[in-house]
Amino acid sequence: MISIKIDDFSANYDLFVKLCEITSEPLKLCKDGKSDLIVMNADAYERRKKMLDLREKLLRINEDDPLESKGISLEELSKYINELEAEVKG
Repeated sequence: MISIKIDDFSANYDLFVKLCEITSEPLKLCKDGKSDLIVMNADAYERRKKMLDLREKLLRINEDDPLESKGISLEELSKYINELEAEVKG
């Protein structure tokens, strides 16, 4: 993760927005030498959030109980994975 001074970020906003779009990586903004904020592209955030949600669901079904008892059906899981794949391709 790249660390950037808040003043540099403010002065070069468009440049850092483009960097976030290209890399899909967050930027760490520092104020007075300390980490203050993390910023990232909204699309990258949504993709990461969906991946984390999927991981959480998969961890819940890692036990021997049926999927339905863990709060997700096979159909829901399949639909969710298909949505993620479509976003990656599109």
